[in-house]
Amino acid sequence: MGKARSRERRVVGRTGRTVVAAFDAAVMAVAAYAETGGQFALTPADIVLWGSAIAAAICALVIFIAGSSLVAWAAIGYVLFGALLTPGGPQWPLVALAAALMPLVPRPGGSVWMGLSLAFLVALGVRLAIGALLQP
Repeated sequence: MGKARSRERRVVGRTGRTVVAAFDAAVMAVAAYAETGGQFALTPADIVLWGSAIAAAICALVIFIAGSSLVAWAAIGYVLFGALLTPGGPQWPLVALAAALMPLVPRPGGSVWMGLSLAFLVALGVRLAIGALLQP
């Protein structure tokens, strides 16, 4: 497994993964800008859109500086919150963003399952926290 992993890293190195994650973040920021008209309000849609753009940028930064995998997977968890735990059913572009970021970021403890577990726990936590904050 070690040899396969090292070959993978040589084919798509840190710079390549950073560029792809930064592109994902830029696309999400353009989508958020287009949907909100460049404004930010404390509405669920704005929080999800702009938050997902920031989460993707955090993933790109973690990859670039070889930072903590926990931070990157927590950011993916925020995107999953927006994708799966908001009213209106699954938001497929956000599901795609989360899926696109997963192979790019470092894995906590070398395990994708630990990353997925962390992401889903963060998604649930964010859902509870934002739900509590936005209640009248």
